[in-house]
Amino acid sequence: MGFIERNDAGIIVGWFGCLQPDRALEQVADDDPAVLAFLNPPAPLPASCTKLGLKRAFDELGTWAAVKAAIAADANAQEEWDLATEIRRADPLVQHMITIVGLTDPEVDQLLIRANALV
Repeated sequence: MGFIERNDAGIIVGWFGCLQPDRALEQVADDDPAVLAFLNPPAPLPASCTKLGLKRAFDELGTWAAVKAAIAADANAQEEWDLATEIRRADPLVQHMITIVGLTDPEVDQLLIRANALV
C-alpha cells in the first residue's frame, strides 16, 4: 500500500511509500491502475529520427520503394533528403512521405518510435 496526493482536479501529483507530515494523502493499493499509470507514464513520442532509421522503418512496412521513388521524382524533395541530417515529424518532406504511404497519426507515431529503435 502507498499514499497518493491529488491536485484540485483529482489528478495524482505525488506517490509516497509512507504518510507524509502536513500533506493530505489517500491510501491506495500499489497495483491501482491510476497509481501504475502515474508511476509508469508513457514515453514521449519522438519528434525526429535519423534518415537511416526512417528508411529501415519504411522498409519494414514494405513501403520504402514507393517513398524512395516519390523522393527521386521530386528534385526539391531529393535535395532536402540528401541534405537533411535529422528528419523531423513536422517537416514538409516527412509529411509528403506520410501522404505517399497513407499513414494515420498513430501509425506515424509508431513509425518514428520504430525508426529510433532501429539505429
